Amino acid sequence: MELTLFVDHQCNLRCRYCYTGDKFTRRMSLDTMRRAVDLALATRPGRLGVSFFGGEPLLHPDFVRDTMAYVGEAVRALPHPRPPTRFFMNTNATLLDDAAVALMAPPHFSVYASLDGDRATHDENRVHASGRGSHDDALAGLARLRAAAIPFHLLAVVTPANARRAGATVRALAPLGAERVHLSPDLRADWTEDAVAELRLGLADATAHLKDLFRAGTPLGVEPFHAKILSHLKGGMPCPSRCQIGGAEWCVSPAGHIYPCAQMVGTDQDPTLRIGHVDPGLDVDARLRLQHQKDRVEETCAPCELRDRCQSHCGCRHLALTGQLGEITAALCELEGAFIDAADAFADELYREACPSFLGYYYERAWSATPGAELTQLRRARDAT
Repeated sequence: MELTLFVDHQCNLRCRYCYTGDKFTRRMSLDTMRRAVDLALATRPGRLGVSFFGGEPLLHPDFVRDTMAYVGEAVRALPHPRPPTRFFMNTNATLLDDAAVALMAPPHFSVYASLDGDRATHDENRVHASGRGSHDDALAGLARLRAAAIPFHLLAVVTPANARRAGATVRALAPLGAERVHLSPDLRADWTEDAVAELRLGLADATAHLKDLFRAGTPLGVEPFHAKILSHLKGGMPCPSRCQIGGAEWCVSPAGHIYPCAQMVGTDQDPTLRIGHVDPGLDVDARLRLQHQKDRVEETCAPCELRDRCQSHCGCRHLALTGQLGEITAALCELEGAFIDAADAFADELYREACPSFLGYYYERAWSATPGAELTQLRRARDAT
């Protein structure tokens, strides 16, 4: 079970592409948090992941501390076997001071920090309310994470304006010590044919640097290349649990409403995307209705030979592209195709070279679903039954 707590709609930054809507203060109460945790544990999960999201959750470090304490108490009160617990922080990294870092002692905490690349690229969009760039503040926070040996991932948003610089972004992020780097295209932007062409050039540059890293014996997983390579090796894309629409992942808003994932909360004003409330609990009928809407995309994507290697199944992507579950646009096909082509060209070259680092990374490890994901039956296997 993955439980995301949307701590507050407020944020200290004003990122120009932010999808969560207007920034205003509505902090989750401790009572709502406790009800959410109790509801998640009532499902008797095999494991429990608790994520802090926002807004910027580190505006409220006391809430993080209280949540960790309550989760610990609630899990200890359960009969055996008790689920192992892990915490995740989604942050812009600018508030990672010594006190915040002290909350996240390993081995039970991972951080997902936003950094769009070098200073110029990052500060184009990720700015403080005053308009000042946040790059240096984020780097200072990441340095504290490294010093404390807290594992972290780096998330970079790729826009049509910076797509050609995807290689420069990977070069800037690779030395920072992240477990993995994520390139996330802004699906709410206007991805014209020219913009996709620029992206393909940027991805070619990014994979050129990745090849250098692997050849040097310092492999780095960069998403979505990493997932595209594994989808080829495993014959399909492992489906994140959140794409089952609330099946094993819930996001709770400050007001207590339950959504399938954090990307659907926004300003918490769309009841059609809710699947319950912490009191009285999950609305099974609402969840099934959303799942049925999402599954309409299967008819659209059925003829595509890449359907098992792309993320057309992700409901959040549908909403970002069209505002409707079960509907996508050609932009997603073009973006997914660009990433798949770049990943395959990268992997094919290193495989033909018999690059030891590449073969060891992808062929000599037992890759499985990451926390928050489940390996599910592939769509092509479902079609055959």
